[in-house]
This record gives sequence, structure tokens and C-alpha cells, in this order.
Amino acid sequence: MKGWLIYKEEDRKRNKTFISWLQEAGFRRGMQLDVVTYETLAVNLSGDGPMFTGRTKPDFLIVRSSTPWLNEAAEMHGLRVFNPSCVSRTANDKRLSHALMSSIGVPMLTSTAVHRNNLQDIVPVYPFILKDPRGRGGTGVEWISRPQQIGPALKEELLMQPVGGQRGKDLRVYIVGGRIVGSVLRESETNFKANISIGGTASLYDLTDTERDVVEKITSSLSLDFAGIDFLIHEDGTLLFNEIEDAVGCRSLYMNSSIDIADVFIGYVAEQMA
Repeated sequence: MKGWLIYKEEDRKRNKTFISWLQEAGFRRGMQLDVVTYETLAVNLSGDGPMFTGRTKPDFLIVRSSTPWLNEAAEMHGLRVFNPSCVSRTANDKRLSHALMSSIGVPMLTSTAVHRNNLQDIVPVYPFILKDPRGRGGTGVEWISRPQQIGPALKEELLMQPVGGQRGKDLRVYIVGGRIVGSVLRESETNFKANISIGGTASLYDLTDTERDVVEKITSSLSLDFAGIDFLIHEDGTLLFNEIEDAVGCRSLYMNSSIDIADVFIGYVAEQMA
């Protein structure tokens, strides 16, 4: 059985070790996992030849490039894709993910989809947070404390939220096959963002029964093959939904536990493809 690991080139370079763990886990199960960079793909959309120009179609795709259109196009050609397009589309647009969480009753900060040109008319009390709806890994998140920060340097389409939750602290819950695999608490003493990639620290975290109920409400509404669900932590200690990471980074889990999530995930893929 053969599958492709789809990465953008810059992400492939950063994730060499994790990619090798995925490939080793596949090898142990008789699966060949080839890395294919997103930039090298030529996808035939007209139906008059092979789907992937110059390549033999694999049995499945593991898409780590945050490109929902590719997940959906591959599904139209009968390929099993991890994560499915509905997950990739929702997770890679914070507006959609927050709309979904609202519809199923998961607590969150007040979240408003806005356009940059309209910001001056609807600005809440300063400071507030602006997010690139398609940003990931803490990118595109801005703390706005004065009107001079509102201008053409911002993305045109934005998600606006008040400042809330315990500053510099969040919780990431790792999901494989709709089940909780592990959780890490991420903290920063110097930044309102707690991402490990920008200097935060992390520790393994045991979810309470109440917290598990919140996570399971999400996993029962969205078929997550492999993802991270990030929460802010309210001043009273309860969870506030923040985002879903489709191509979730796993460094903090490996640093703080013996969980080999690459092996867990590929084991799940093998079961799905059996």
C-alpha cells in the first residue's frame, strides 16, 4: 500500500524528523509513505487523464499542507484523505471553526468576522485581538492597542476578538481517529501567545472529566483523523475554544511524554485502509 505525505516545501524542511517517524511507522505496517511537496503537484481537474500529472495515483493522501481544495478534489477522485476535506476546510478557516463551535454550544470568546476597511466603525474597547482567519502556528495574530495599528499592513479579512483568557496560557488536545491521545499545557511569561515555536514552554496535562466532555462534543461533530484542538483558559479555569490545527505540530507532546503520536496515527491509517 502506498500513500503520499503532502507538505509545503518550507514545512517539509522544518518537519524532517516527524516525517521520518511517520515513514518508519508506515514501514512497520507494510506501507510506503512518499513525501510529495505541494509545490511540485500538477493536478488534472478536467478528467481527461490521470489525476496527478506525471505520477501514479497513490492509495491515500495524508495532507499536511493546509490546502483544503486539494483534500476535496482528491476525495472527488475516490481517494481517502487524512484529514477529510470537511475538517481541513473548517480547521483552516477560524471563521468556520468558530461558527461550528457556536452551533454546538462550545464556549469561546466573542468572535466577529470583519473586513479591514470596516474596522474603524466597529472597533470594540482597546486592546483587542485581530487574527488572520487562515493563519496557523501563532502567525497572523495581532494585539491591537491603538488606532494607528489599523491600516493596510493588516490582512483584509480578519477575525476580531476581545482580549480574554489567562494571558500567555493555552491548552492543546491531540486527537487521532476522534479520540483524545494526549494534552499539553503551553505557557509564556513574555508573550500573550504561548506557541512553542515562538518561545513558549509546555507540560503534559491531564484533562478533567468536564474538559473531556467539551473535547468530545467537538469530536462528535467533526471527523478528526489527526488534529489538535487549542483552547484558551478562562479566568475561572474553564476552557474557551481557540482553534483547530489541521496539520498539527507535535513537538510539545514528544518533549513532555512517551506518546509516539506518529505511530498512533499511522496505526489508525492502517486500520482505515485495511
